[in-house]
Amino acid sequence: MRSDVKLLVEHRAYLSLTTIIVCCLDALAAGPGRATKPKFKRFVTSHFPELCADLERSCPGKTGAATLYEAFRNGFAHLRGPQSGFAIAEDHELGGAFADEFTVDGLGRFVGLNVDRLAREFVALLDQLEKSRPNEGMHAATQRLGGG
Repeated sequence: MRSDVKLLVEHRAYLSLTTIIVCCLDALAAGPGRATKPKFKRFVTSHFPELCADLERSCPGKTGAATLYEAFRNGFAHLRGPQSGFAIAEDHELGGAFADEFTVDGLGRFVGLNVDRLAREFVALLDQLEKSRPNEGMHAATQRLGGG
C-alpha cells in the first residue's frame, strides 16, 4: 500500500490517490466487520484529529469526521470526486493546513482537503498500526488492503 501511495503522489495522480486513501480508511475502520459511517467517523476522529478539527472550522455545524465521510469518502467512492463545494488541494495551496476554505477565480469558494498531507499521514498511520501489533506481523487490515 505504501508503494502505491508513494507512486500516486510522485505522479500527482491526486484523484486516484484520494480515492484509494478514503476507501482504505473505510476498510481499516471496519476491521473484520462491515464498513459503516459510525465506524469511519470514530476511526478518523481518533487517528486524524487535526484533519477533523480543520474540517469542523471550515464546515460549522457538522463534525469533521462527518464532513470527511459525506463530502470526500462518499464523493470519491461514488462520484470519483468530492461532493459539490469541496475539493482536493496540494500542500502549498493550503499553507500546510489539513483542510481549509479557498477561492478559485470564476468558480467560487471551496473547502479543500490537503491531499499531500493526507497521503503522508495515511502512510504514517499504516506504520503505526503495524508497529502496534509486532507479534502479528503486518496488521490484518493492511494485508487485506494489499500489504506494504
